[in-house]
Amino acid sequence: MSYTKPVVMDPYYDQPEWMTNEIIRKEFICLSSESNEHDVELFLILLFGFNHIPVNQSFQKSFNELLKEEEVAISGGIAFFQDEQSFILPSCCCGLEKISDIVHSIRNKQSPWLGHDPFPSVTYEGDKALVWPDDPEACISKGFLPIKYHYKELVTSLDKSVEYLHDFIDGPLYRWIGKRDNKIADAVREQMKRWFEH
Repeated sequence: MSYTKPVVMDPYYDQPEWMTNEIIRKEFICLSSESNEHDVELFLILLFGFNHIPVNQSFQKSFNELLKEEEVAISGGIAFFQDEQSFILPSCCCGLEKISDIVHSIRNKQSPWLGHDPFPSVTYEGDKALVWPDDPEACISKGFLPIKYHYKELVTSLDKSVEYLHDFIDGPLYRWIGKRDNKIADAVREQMKRWFEH
């Protein structure tokens, strides 16, 4: 059965000085309560880098600068999976901070903004939702197939994806920061929920 997950993409920024583990980069990271420390570190590298927060300073200074931001952007969003080998990732200029907009659009049977170049899209046929890796007409002409969902199951999966994001914030991310500074962990958890719930 097809499903969705919240993801962040392309964490190819400088590693903070206060991160001591060796980092192996990945194209994307799924976020959930099961995310490991390495996933958290890639998330933080992307969060700081994408938002131009200096990481060549202390842990406290880096996080204090981050926490002053009214809003953040972070490349990613919702990934649509047919299975572990077949999936459609968010494209350029799609951000995890827009996750609620994606859910809202699909609840209203509209195609959400999933990025461009390529231009992933969602179309609806009866009780089905079709997620295309690019513009549907271009996909059809090239013989690319969509990932098919029962519409109600897609909505349920999107709600779960929002829960997974909260579970990531409350669990792995909170624990990783809390091992270093409990006050900052509390502040980040609160701010994350504001940033990703608007």
